Amino acid sequence: MLTEPAGGELRLGPFRVVADEERVARYRRETGFAETLEKIVPAAFPAVWMMTPGISAAIRAALDGENALPVHESQNFRYFAPLRVGESYDLTVSLRREASPPRLAVNASVTTPGGEARLHVETLLRIVPRPLGLEGAP
Repeated sequence: MLTEPAGGELRLGPFRVVADEERVARYRRETGFAETLEKIVPAAFPAVWMMTPGISAAIRAALDGENALPVHESQNFRYFAPLRVGESYDLTVSLRREASPPRLAVNASVTTPGGEARLHVETLLRIVPRPLGLEGAP
């Protein structure tokens, strides 16, 4: 689902996401997180969900027609309760352009299917011109 309220903010979702055990284990290995006996999702794991096709396509569309790239500037995670391996969540995302400096603010909320807040994530993507020679590259 995609909506565009007043103010130029674009809202996406909710998307049903799962803290899949295999994917969480792979994330732990690839990022150096230690294995634990508890089935708690690593703090930064929800960034993986931000790369779902609907969200990444919306980020590309926000730059449509520009010869620019989104470059990760910062990220902030605010947890209300731990995410658990094997559980499903609803992810809602909003995108907002900022002019100075040029960047895209990506805010995400993760709730249980019953609507209980679990996490808020804010990611800032600086919009920078493509380097010479990479014009038109994906």
